[in-house]
Amino acid sequence: MTVKMSQLVIRIQNIDHAVFYVDVPTTEGYVIGRSDEASNYLPDIDLAAFGARDKGVSRRHTGIVRYQGSTCVVDLNSVNGTFLDGQRMQPDVPYPVGKACELMLGTLRLSISNL
Repeated sequence: MTVKMSQLVIRIQNIDHAVFYVDVPTTEGYVIGRSDEASNYLPDIDLAAFGARDKGVSRRHTGIVRYQGSTCVVDLNSVNGTFLDGQRMQPDVPYPVGKACELMLGTLRLSISNL
């Protein structure tokens, strides 16, 4: 897969093949969460195949958005919280993503790299 300079790389830590490439958001953002058999909802980045339900990931857990010119992550009022570089995020508050950061959704650990 060819990676463009305006992309984010989202990796699930400790699972080698679990890598998502998404364009840096401009006007629309992305929802990271999990699908499930009881709902028709499908997030933009679906973590269900990686044990997300057992690890406390909500269906609509975290968003990646563009806010005031920066790529940011936003906790979407998830039940088990979102942690950015070890700090719990407040719901509905955009937090800038640097060149690289670590996210924890429930107990599922991700890394985001801004290419």
